[in-house]
Amino acid sequence: MTFSLKITTAEQVAAAARAALLADLAGTRWQIQNGGITLPSGFHARTDRTTREDLTEALFALQLGIKSEPFSWKAPDGWIKLKRADLEQITAAVAAHVQSCFDAEEAVEAQIAALSDADLAAFDVRAAFDAAMAAPAAEA
Repeated sequence: MTFSLKITTAEQVAAAARAALLADLAGTRWQIQNGGITLPSGFHARTDRTTREDLTEALFALQLGIKSEPFSWKAPDGWIKLKRADLEQITAAVAAHVQSCFDAEEAVEAQIAALSDADLAAFDVRAAFDAAMAAPAAEA
């Protein structure tokens, strides 16, 4: 028969709770980052990595003269014709959204780092992330 005893300190419990909050935060950022955006025109743009690469590639091809406008683009609601100005607007909005997600993650990560051990359990990652995402819009 073997016997083992594991003693967990309060510091270890707090460190594990903080790590869990950070993992939840990264997952929240990824979900929002890749969830798409709706432009003021009503156009819904995907924001996943593959779509971001496709947007960048299409814009680069237009800049090089490899692709001509208008060109067909498969949107979530079906095929549309895009011009360079449309593509630039969509690409800029998607890039801004992705950067906002990383900025929000950084801000919430700082909030988590500043939490006392006693406040870790009550911290709402999604609410903090949503507030951080709204902050730049409120300041603009």
